[in-house]
Amino acid sequence: MEHPVQWEVEALEPDELQRLVLAAVDPYIDRDVLAQQIAREEQQRRALERFAGRWGARNEEP
Repeated sequence: MEHPVQWEVEALEPDELQRLVLAAVDPYIDRDVLAQQIAREEQQRRALERFAGRWGARNEEP
């Protein structure tokens, strides 16, 4: 049985920790689902920007 490698998380540089985590989860990522979620988040971001723009315009009127 292979033993997992262990580290003290505080001892790792943030970039190295990020690399290790991404490498560990990468095989489990469904790329189609990820792409759909990113597209959905982008649509929501644009909708919020439009709303915020209209909100600011209303608050600037005397």
